[in-house]
Amino acid sequence: MRRSLTVALVTVLAAASAAAPAEAHRRELVLGSYSAGNTSWQPLPATWLGKNSDTAADATVVVDPSQPRQRYSGIGFSLDETSVSNLWKLTPAERDRAIRLLVDPRTGAGLDRFRLTIGSPDLIEHLPFWSYDELPTGVSDDFPLRHFSIQRDLDLHIVDTVKLIQRYNPRATFFASAWSAPAWMKTNNQFTGEVALLPGSTSSYYQAGKLRDDCIDVFARYYVKYLQAYAKQGIRIDALTLLNEPGMDVVYPAMDITVAQQQKLSVAIKRELAAARLGTDLYVHDFNFWDWRDPNSTATKNYYRIFDDPKALRAADAIAFHPYWGDPKVMRDAYEQYGKPVHLTETSDLSPATILDYFRLDASSYVMWAQTTDQDGGTLHWTDKRDNNVDWDEIGRTTKWPDRLVKVDTTTRTFSVRNELYAMGQFAKYLTPDYVRVESGTPGHGISNVVFRDRNSYVAVVGNSNPAAARVRVVVAGKSFVAEVPAGAYATYRWTQNPPTGHSHPPVLAAPAEVVAQQYGTTTFSLRGTHGLSYYAVDLPPGVSVDAGTGLVTLTPVAAGSQDLTFYATDGRARAEAKVHVTVEPHGAPVGVRVEAEAYTAQHGWTDGGANFVENTASASGGKNVGWTAAGNWLQFRVDVAQPGRYDLELRAANGSGTDAVDAVSFRDATGATGTTLATVTVPATGGWASYQSLHTTVELAAGDQLVTVHCETGGFNLDYFRLSPLTYR
Repeated sequence: MRRSLTVALVTVLAAASAAAPAEAHRRELVLGSYSAGNTSWQPLPATWLGKNSDTAADATVVVDPSQPRQRYSGIGFSLDETSVSNLWKLTPAERDRAIRLLVDPRTGAGLDRFRLTIGSPDLIEHLPFWSYDELPTGVSDDFPLRHFSIQRDLDLHIVDTVKLIQRYNPRATFFASAWSAPAWMKTNNQFTGEVALLPGSTSSYYQAGKLRDDCIDVFARYYVKYLQAYAKQGIRIDALTLLNEPGMDVVYPAMDITVAQQQKLSVAIKRELAAARLGTDLYVHDFNFWDWRDPNSTATKNYYRIFDDPKALRAADAIAFHPYWGDPKVMRDAYEQYGKPVHLTETSDLSPATILDYFRLDASSYVMWAQTTDQDGGTLHWTDKRDNNVDWDEIGRTTKWPDRLVKVDTTTRTFSVRNELYAMGQFAKYLTPDYVRVESGTPGHGISNVVFRDRNSYVAVVGNSNPAAARVRVVVAGKSFVAEVPAGAYATYRWTQNPPTGHSHPPVLAAPAEVVAQQYGTTTFSLRGTHGLSYYAVDLPPGVSVDAGTGLVTLTPVAAGSQDLTFYATDGRARAEAKVHVTVEPHGAPVGVRVEAEAYTAQHGWTDGGANFVENTASASGGKNVGWTAAGNWLQFRVDVAQPGRYDLELRAANGSGTDAVDAVSFRDATGATGTTLATVTVPATGGWASYQSLHTTVELAAGDQLVTVHCETGGFNLDYFRLSPLTYR
């Protein structure tokens, strides 16, 4: 296990042992570390796991070891050519220091899962794009793969970078993805993508570059040749994805493979792997949440249909996802339906809140895309242009992605990292693939959690999003400890605990009667279980909580409508389940209450159903935000104002465009676009689409339960929530 005690932690341990009560030998020691802001992995005071006590706590985390979920596979980033190129602009000493900080589990963050690209992706610094089977003049195909070579990966230091990672983290693992087959294997005979307008459309495109049916088998052998070439360099690649974002309508390297081709290709890859005696895993899909399954949409690709073929179902070892579109809960659905691991194989989200959230949704790994650029944002060849004659030199000159995880200063040949790295280390430093996540209670009171177990060894990561330190009780199998998590910190607690002994009767939990509640009002009811149980829920909407010790459920719902809530009671050996149907009657939000953007009563300008504008964002207050804003769009809400007068209006928004969205949003006093504008607000550049800031202005409101509208004067921002408060509150 990756456990190293710093001198400071040894001192803490010695002090804890000296201060331990006489019965300490019957209790388990709990060690902790935390990161907050730019604070690296600092030790926390040791504490003791013992029988449940009445020690006060701000929040309780119930751990249920009777419910194992997915195995941990790692956290890391891509070794795309742009990122590698920037690392090699550092001095050798600085490059070593950077890699050690990123991957060493003893002195650094311990990042341990990395993505390689099979041929070039869109993120390259040096043109041209390349495959591993480029043909000489006069040669039209290469079915024997005589021209296969990874020499460019050697020349560009990609292989050197992998070996440097291996030096400082021998446990690091690697998987690989292709953006396209070599040009000669495709119908358009070019490695880059080619787009065409959908029939009858002036704005929607499809990928015209397709895999040739007669090249499915040779493409599978191409993958095996790649694995073998890297093996000769001492690098084991343990998994392949079928193809990066198949069918993506872009002009950088891309390719379309139909569902039928994906089924045949997956079977062919596994056949060729077996023939080569390689135990490499195969991940299918490797695309957005939305593109896996959304039967109500005519645009999504619904790639779950790959598994309609039993042979393809057997060939797939896991399902890979990207987060740019759709609901991440599809990961949990896929994991439960097919019993296969799910992986987050590409994301630009550095938020530790998202990492924790996705692990709770059964992701085994979390891998970031393109995380090393220079002080100007790097040289990239990504574009959203749908222009088959795009000027790639101009794209490279103008496309910049600043403020990634690692920033290389090419003038001083030094580097800096973003603070999120330290929180990532709170996961990666202490976890290995020996650990399996176990179910734990839903986040609440600004406290989030995810818990892993390796036999009798536990690792719990607890996040505190509150501006003050919080005391958190962790309860597991009849024992508990209370620890203080610093403000804005991610803390990791490690302990060993033997399973409960003695006889146990299966827990029993009675199903509550149906509940009717009022929006923004408070309603309570009690869960009734057998003696000695801890109560929890895995997924609750905002405004709903359950007391772990008593089973008292408190509802202060922020959205109207009906839903079924699921609760559990556990003794650590087994659990019981109860569902309750809740109907929330609509009511205006009182002054002082936070109104989530997704709790609108009506909207205009977005597609009905919210699939493409209500986004899941772990850093948003309710876990969601409204995005894809555009001029003329609006959201309607109900508010209940007790007294007429002037109020403070807080709008919490994010703007990742890099420039201010001037006068971007107005607040109006009636439905839709017909109301009087009460205030207009500029949304400044906040540093990211999930980096929220509170913007304040004042508005004059009449008394009563009334409709108000948040109106998009322009686009270019994401909205988290708004809140009205008496001016005396500020």
